[in-house]
Amino acid sequence: MLFRLTDVHKSYAAQEVLRGASLQVNPGEHVGLVGRNGAGKTTLFRLVNGEESADRGDVVRARGLRLGLLEQHVDFEPGTTVHEAALAAFGELQAIEHEMHQLEHRMAEAPDDLDAVLERYSELQHEFERQGGFEYAARAEAILQGLGFERDAWATPTEILSGGQKNRLGLARLLLAEPDVLLLDEPTNHLDVSAVEWLEEFLSSYKSAYVIISHDRYFLDRACTRIVEIENGRAVSYNGNYSDFLVEREERREAQMRAYENQRQLIAKTEEFIRRNLAGQKTKQAKSRRKMLEKLERVDAVRPDQSSGNFQLQKVERAGTHVLTVKEAAIGYPGLLLETSRSSCAAAKP
Repeated sequence: MLFRLTDVHKSYAAQEVLRGASLQVNPGEHVGLVGRNGAGKTTLFRLVNGEESADRGDVVRARGLRLGLLEQHVDFEPGTTVHEAALAAFGELQAIEHEMHQLEHRMAEAPDDLDAVLERYSELQHEFERQGGFEYAARAEAILQGLGFERDAWATPTEILSGGQKNRLGLARLLLAEPDVLLLDEPTNHLDVSAVEWLEEFLSSYKSAYVIISHDRYFLDRACTRIVEIENGRAVSYNGNYSDFLVEREERREAQMRAYENQRQLIAKTEEFIRRNLAGQKTKQAKSRRKMLEKLERVDAVRPDQSSGNFQLQKVERAGTHVLTVKEAAIGYPGLLLETSRSSCAAAKP
């Protein structure tokens, strides 16, 4: 277990966002967190990260857990370049490397304590190799390029990056840090199509756990093997990717609607029996059934906005950078032509 929420309640002023939410994430799980805007997805991340506390319920994190949260607004050390900011994810390795260089200079001077210096150097070299010290620079370069930072941009000062570029660089630094669990809030924002596809491929082979908030169903399909929906303040878990989730959720809701209707009819019949017999010969039975109704756990009704209705959207693949092509269009009203265009193309921006 990496972290667990049990019967968590969280309110802001008079608005209750989470109402008894329970969720557990285990090592290696790839989870997609979905729900309507304002359902409590980001709130759940803040609770797990320790930024906020639950009003009621328990939030438990594994001892020594290393969490990596993708911030919406990312800052870097003043004066650093894109390349340096990415390498900052390897602070411990860089410290080991720096000490090794210092010891190499001392060894060249043949000091009296050479044996101690050699022993310390051997310890550092072993730890450096264990942590992947000989590969970290190459890893940083691969991830920077995968997220759209080509070599000619590596010397760019982070202070002049746009907000979107800072978010991409923050994501790169987070992926390089390899925490026990990643908490990614809309990681595909500010990524072009090629970078999104690279990220999908990267995460598909990622060994540690992650939880992703995203509205990109194609990304969730490729990156996640479990979906958790925040609904009515509770967390409902589904095995499989986003497409599997849509099918199973509709099946569950249809079953819930049937159960609700059956219970509604049972309650109506029971209340009618109580009304007719409470003061008659079957008073004892009527009182017994009234107690039964009082103890009955009610099935929640499915809200209108929870039902998918009688339509389906055909699943399609990404169409590349071209989003919309218009040919020989005319825009206006009867008797009033506003605009004409022989050809126009809208493309996705990086």
